[in-house]
Amino acid sequence: MAGDNSYKPGEIVKVSGIYSVVHDDGKDTFEVTCVEGEHFPPTRSGKGAHFELKYGATHSHKHGELKGTEARESNDKV
Repeated sequence: MAGDNSYKPGEIVKVSGIYSVVHDDGKDTFEVTCVEGEHFPPTRSGKGAHFELKYGATHSHKHGELKGTEARESNDKV
């Protein structure tokens, strides 16, 4: 059953990561990747499904160690 950690289609994703798509009947659960700032997508059935965060992850363009070569090059010159 949906709880505090569940999200409905159309809501905005707050944490990038892997989400389980769970139908109310508990059948045909599967996993998808959702990205922070985007909307949870609609399901084919159109009702009775929600998303549950299984594993959160920082999106690559927001990770401090992956922000491009400019920052690394300027550090190498110091």
